[in-house]
Amino acid sequence: MLGLLAAAGERSGYELAKLAEVSVGYLWTPSRSQIYKVLPRLVKAGFAGVREVEQHGRPDKALYQVTPEGVEALRAWLEEVEEEPAGGRVVFALKVFLCDYASPATALANLTAYRRFLERRLEAYERLEARATRAPLDYHSHVLRHGLTRARATVAWIDETIAAITSDVNSAGGRTSQTIRAAEPDR
Repeated sequence: MLGLLAAAGERSGYELAKLAEVSVGYLWTPSRSQIYKVLPRLVKAGFAGVREVEQHGRPDKALYQVTPEGVEALRAWLEEVEEEPAGGRVVFALKVFLCDYASPATALANLTAYRRFLERRLEAYERLEARATRAPLDYHSHVLRHGLTRARATVAWIDETIAAITSDVNSAGGRTSQTIRAAEPDR
């Protein structure tokens, strides 16, 4: 949520929900109830500010904006590379999506951890496949092959993305939009 708020600027909970649908919706879509639950917590923690806007004929609207402390908390979360994140595999891609607020090294570290995560999954899936017995209508094997195909495709995407980021950093002499934004104190 903090990443959405940092990227969006001042927004209401409703506007953040709409933004999530068109930006990170293919990775993660928070429910409106989740958004409305988290925003006051961000304010209480000092990671966001809130401003009430009077609306005629409708309830007042709360607009939220990330604080400098919120940007620092976002950066700290991005830089915390987890081997087995509680939120599952979506956390890795979400962190890479938000790496405008961190460094290319942070993106690469998260991609590398994601690759290791998937390699462990692939090993487990391949062990299951080796032990599987074939039945005439073997739906379990079909679904297992889906898991294998998806994990292998994601590993290939990770390798391509690591190569692209490395190339971008090398051609920019190490200074990219990510490092510029990460260095900005008031974003």
